Amino acid sequence: MTETRGTDGTLRHIAVVGTSLAGVRAAEALRRRGFRDRLTLIGPDTDFPPYDRPPPSQAVLTGGDVDGARLTVAPDLDAELLLDTTAEGLDLDGTSPGTGGTLRLSAGRTLDFDGLVIATGAGARQPAPLKGGHPDVFVLRTFEDSIALRAALLRGPRVAVVGAGFVGCAVASHCRSLGLDVTVVESGPGPLGQVLGPAMGQELVALHRDHGTAVKTGASVAALHPDGVELTDGSRVSADVVVVAVGRAPRTEWLRGSGLDIADGVLLDATCAAAGASRVVAAGDVARWFNPLFGAVMRVGRRSDTVEQAAAAAETLLADGENAPPFESVPYFRSEQYGTTIQFVGRGNGVPYIVAGTLAERQFVAAYTDGQHITGALCVNRPSQLIRFRRMVAARAPTDLVLAPEGGQVSPLEEDLAAYEAAAASPQTV
Repeated sequence: MTETRGTDGTLRHIAVVGTSLAGVRAAEALRRRGFRDRLTLIGPDTDFPPYDRPPPSQAVLTGGDVDGARLTVAPDLDAELLLDTTAEGLDLDGTSPGTGGTLRLSAGRTLDFDGLVIATGAGARQPAPLKGGHPDVFVLRTFEDSIALRAALLRGPRVAVVGAGFVGCAVASHCRSLGLDVTVVESGPGPLGQVLGPAMGQELVALHRDHGTAVKTGASVAALHPDGVELTDGSRVSADVVVVAVGRAPRTEWLRGSGLDIADGVLLDATCAAAGASRVVAAGDVARWFNPLFGAVMRVGRRSDTVEQAAAAAETLLADGENAPPFESVPYFRSEQYGTTIQFVGRGNGVPYIVAGTLAERQFVAAYTDGQHITGALCVNRPSQLIRFRRMVAARAPTDLVLAPEGGQVSPLEEDLAAYEAAAASPQTV
C-alpha cells in the first residue's frame, strides 16, 4: 500500500463529500483535532443535520420504530454547507507533493480544496436481470424501503429472496413468521457463505429448511417474469414479491477518471489514505481499506466502526508525514433467524472448529483459525461467549489456546458436520 503523505502547513481548505454518518463524523473529528481553517460539507440532503438512517433492520419489518432521528452535530462545527449538491467529478493535482485538487459539482459548479474526505456511502446492488419487468421488486437500503416491503408482505404474497446474506436471511425468517411461502436464491453454496465459509453456510441451509423456507443454492436470477423469477439453471421460482439483498454498491461513479482505484470502493491504505493520492482519505461504505489486524483489504461493517474510521481518516489528513496511526477493526455481524441468535466476529476464511456445544443442538461456538491464530468465531445461541472470542481475535490469540485446552482435542468442523449429517439421515435418529 502507498505511504501516507502528511501536511506541510498549507492545508487551508478541506472538503468533505457526503453528509453521511461517516462524512459528518469526519468533519467533527477534524474540528476536534484542531483544524480551524475552511471546511466544506457537500451532500444531496436538503437540510442539515441529515437524518441518521442506518441500513434497514428486522425491527422495521416487524413493526418497530420507523422514525428517523437526526444526527447530533457538534455546535462548533463551523462548516460551509453545500446542500442539495452532488459531486460529479474529481480532478487531482499531481504536479507537486501536497497539492489538492478540484471538485466538479452539480449545476456546473467547481470547488478547489487542499484536503479531501470521501464519504459518499453505498446503495443497494440491483443486478440487471432484477431491474424492471416485475411490479413488486424491493431493494433494502433505507427505512422507506423497509416500510414499503412491510406493507407488501401484509398482503400475503409468495416471496423470493435473492441473496442469502444477513439481510436476506433475516427477511426470509420474518416472512416465515408471517406464514408466507418463501424461497431463498443464493449463487453460493449456502447462506452467509461469504462471511462464514462453505461449511457453516451448508449448516445454515438446514436451519432455513427446518423452518419451511425453500433454499436454492448455486443459482442466480436470469430474468423476471410476472409470476416470479427464472434462474440460470433453467428452473423458475413462483413469487409475487421479489426482495433483492445482494449487498451494497459503493457510490464511486463520480470518481471515474480521477486516478483513484475505485474497483468495489475507494482503495485505502492502513491509515485510511487513498492509494496513489495525496491528502485524500475516505471512510464508511464507500471505502475498502487495508486492515493490518488481518493483513487484508476489507470494509467496515458496524455503525461504531464507521464512526471510528471517520475519526481515523481525519487524523490521517491532519497528520505529519508517517505519524498517522493505522486503523484496525474486528468485523462483527449479528442476526436473529427463526428464533436463533447468530453472531460472528473476525473473518471466516480460515478452518472452523467446534469448540463448545454441538451442531445438532444449534447451540455452539465455532472458532476459525489460519493454523496459527484465531481469526474468527461464530456463536450460535451462545451470546455469553462473544466477548471472550472477540478479544481472542483482536489479540491474535494462538490457535492452541482454543483447540487444545489442557491437552484436549477438538475435531474440525467438517468432521463434526459429517457426523451430524450422518446421524440426521439415520432412521434411528429421533
